[in-house]
Amino acid sequence: MIWARRLKFDYVIAGAGTAGCTLAARLAEDPSLKVCLVEAGGPGRDLFIRMPAGNGFIFGNPKLDWGFESVPQAGLNGRSIYFPRGKALGGSSIMNGMIYMRGVPDDYDRWRDSGLPGWGFSDLLPYFRRSQGAQNRNDAWHGRHGPVKTELSANFGILEQAFVDASVKAGHQLLDDFNGAERTGVGRTDSTVYRGIRQSSAIAYLQRPPGNLTILKYHRIDRVCFERKRAIGIEIDSGKQILATREVILCQGAFGTPQTLMLSGIGPKDHLASHGISPLVDLPGVGSNLADHVDVPMQFGSDRMDLSLARYQRLDKAAALMARWLLNGKGPGRGAFFSVVLFHALRDQELPELEVFMTPMVIDENLTLDEDEKTPLLQRLGRRLLVRGRKAAQPGVQIDINLERPRSLGTVRLASNHPQDAPLIDPNYYSEPQDLDDLLQGVKAVREVMAQKQISQYLTGEMGVWKDAKSDPEILQAIRATTYTGHHPCSTARMGAAGDPGAVLDERLRVKGVENLRVCDAAAMPAQITGNPGATVFAMAEKAADMILERDPLPPEDPRIHA
Repeated sequence: MIWARRLKFDYVIAGAGTAGCTLAARLAEDPSLKVCLVEAGGPGRDLFIRMPAGNGFIFGNPKLDWGFESVPQAGLNGRSIYFPRGKALGGSSIMNGMIYMRGVPDDYDRWRDSGLPGWGFSDLLPYFRRSQGAQNRNDAWHGRHGPVKTELSANFGILEQAFVDASVKAGHQLLDDFNGAERTGVGRTDSTVYRGIRQSSAIAYLQRPPGNLTILKYHRIDRVCFERKRAIGIEIDSGKQILATREVILCQGAFGTPQTLMLSGIGPKDHLASHGISPLVDLPGVGSNLADHVDVPMQFGSDRMDLSLARYQRLDKAAALMARWLLNGKGPGRGAFFSVVLFHALRDQELPELEVFMTPMVIDENLTLDEDEKTPLLQRLGRRLLVRGRKAAQPGVQIDINLERPRSLGTVRLASNHPQDAPLIDPNYYSEPQDLDDLLQGVKAVREVMAQKQISQYLTGEMGVWKDAKSDPEILQAIRATTYTGHHPCSTARMGAAGDPGAVLDERLRVKGVENLRVCDAAAMPAQITGNPGATVFAMAEKAADMILERDPLPPEDPRIHA
């Protein structure tokens, strides 16, 4: 594109992730508007983005992954954590686990009851339904005609069924739909995959961008431009400006959005001043309240390579998997890692504390831990399929225990006043002892499931640090040694009521203290939810479009009332 001194639009959306693509598509439905969507990455249509089994080619790839790292974590014996985040049209929806999972109704009702009218479950369900195009559901809980196509998770085999059967034997309820009336239990998940294609936000919403939507790729977003306290556009690439006559909307995610706000002079004034940034608005909540689904991976060995997804890492088998997917979109390449989930409640059946994922292979995702290991040639060439990390997958079962509503909250801070420098991410894991206590109980619950014959017959025992972790202190030590991110950071520029000192946004997603600036992404979530955040961010963006265009909200719906 040949740049004039400035480009001018009605709305400028900074960041083309899950929310940004959704919002751009919906705003551009009004042909009288000129909308601009700006993204630091590329088009997001790579083969291994479209192919659900291609995650290993995305994680750690600097063209597609921001590759953030946390500061060393005191609660993890000084370890740093690798935080992958998508860098392309689609944002982190190009690399997520493709599980379609909303929060439980009480999550959103708590948002509403905290002083945020319009954000309860009944308010959001119509937007969940508007965004969803369910291929296997037809009831009041689901949408059938929305852009985000969902279907039953494809990779469901012998080990997945064994895990479900073992969970039921251990006393857990069998569920048919995690996005229906009940959440606590075990079952097969729905997936954001359609006809073998990952449904990233770009693929779902921007297949045919309208003429009034300008998409600018490969442009780093530096800061928001202001006249006094009125947002007038954004600065990109160290000098170029894109002007917005109506609004600027930040959609850069839980790490990028607070960084841009702070670089623009909005945030904790002392922190900004320490980096030579003149505070425009003192908002202490910017970059605070970081909540993540902390993850504890347990690994169980097996001598059944024939039942493991790891078998597809050999070059010959990887080639066959890809060929089948390219030919007809079928085979193991068409499905996500995870196809079964167990939600376990410790105190309240309506609010399970733990989401437990089962994967039929053993993997090591944390790129900060090890260099590439030496593996046989065939496996080395094929291993980037179906695995995220630098170590080759092994046969077995991996159980990832996610703590859904952590009490330990962290921060995102500036490393410098240079936009190209990654932010300082401190999830502050285990600063609240209750989180460790809950995960200790989770480990014991998982062991009870894995001891059942239905699954144990395929296993050779626990691996790594778990093998000798028997007593509570030993289990806690193993938790600290293995903890990783659940990939669900949120709430770093959160909505809040008028009197909430930590709030950054009002109930209409407007940044407090300035005009014509909103945030719409996971950073805006008032608190963490019980489930994967992607579906919620889609719904938030759908609702935000109505707010921004000043359309009446969709009428509330709640199937529980008519049950």
